[in-house]
Amino acid sequence: MLPRAVTIGRIAAIPVRLHWSWLLIFGLLVVALRPAYAASACPGAAPCGADLGLAALMALLIGASVLLHELGHALVARRLTVPVQSITLFAFGGVAEVDAEAPGPGAELVIAVAGPAVSLLLALGAGLLWWLRAPGNPGDLTALLAAHLALANAIMALFNLLPGYPMDGGRVLRATLWFLNDELLPATRVAAQVGRACGGLIALAGLAVAVAARLPLVALWSAVVGLFLYRTASASYRQLVIQTVLRDVTVGDLMQRRLRTVTADLTLEQFVARFVLGQSETGFAVVEPAAEEHDAPELLGMMTLRNLRRCTTDQWSSRRVAETMTPAAEVMALSPRMLAFDALYTFGASPDDLLPVLDGRRLVGILRRRDIAVFVQVQLARRKLYC
Repeated sequence: MLPRAVTIGRIAAIPVRLHWSWLLIFGLLVVALRPAYAASACPGAAPCGADLGLAALMALLIGASVLLHELGHALVARRLTVPVQSITLFAFGGVAEVDAEAPGPGAELVIAVAGPAVSLLLALGAGLLWWLRAPGNPGDLTALLAAHLALANAIMALFNLLPGYPMDGGRVLRATLWFLNDELLPATRVAAQVGRACGGLIALAGLAVAVAARLPLVALWSAVVGLFLYRTASASYRQLVIQTVLRDVTVGDLMQRRLRTVTADLTLEQFVARFVLGQSETGFAVVEPAAEEHDAPELLGMMTLRNLRRCTTDQWSSRRVAETMTPAAEVMALSPRMLAFDALYTFGASPDDLLPVLDGRRLVGILRRRDIAVFVQVQLARRKLYC
């Protein structure tokens, strides 16, 4: 999920989120489109409020088209039993975030083409509206909006069909290679390599156009889009490799069972002397000692260096761990049965590098971010894979 995105609604029970960067693109679109409507909407082709309104309307229609494009992916994915987490609109378009890979190459192909198919249908519909209204009405604003909407959706469909993973065309390429070789990971590696090549070519093409036509903004935008595609292709392949390595691995398989725990009655001065100085750990579980030796202790909270920094050194002798720790109710905890790959998402939302593993309210282990990283590195070396 993209950070700094807010949920603005739901369509078919799928959350629709808006990233702050979309607002920037919306503003740029309004500025870029305003001159196109000045001649038709304003007397004497001088800027007026009408051209600004039409430019804003077209920018919203383009945004709605991106949303419908992603909704096409999402609804088909859900139809094929692939869970959809959300749809997010951001600077470079939109993304339907799913929680799993497609069950097979056929499903991957259908999901991939659903978005461009929606865009092409929108282009045809807007083009038909233009064809019905434009003849004999050269100044018709509806026809002008329809023509621009048709062009925008046609470009959107064709651009997304470039064979650069993770764009739709790259997913079509991956589905084809997956079908031919019956292996997802090698197919994704090839599709990601093509995606990186497409990103580089887009950046170079933008530079060539900018030099020939003296349009520096075109070069800048193409470079940004090309770099984004290059990095996204690499990140998508890396995520699949990690997901493959962590398949069927649970938090219980990786967690640390031998724990150094802290009691709540310690002063911060005692805590620093016994647990912090000369140690590499950044956090400790605060527990209520178990009644029986073989029982797991109950978690009261987590005490980390981040908690410690909230107090001055003058307060260390008087304040206790119980007053400074993060209470258990506010701690992001893991279950020993949770998949390790899912735990990565929890770590992504947590400011800490280690999380408690609870069975009910009982502390059964601690999982550190580096525990997962070490396991992945060992498995990558053993299987001779690379990210």
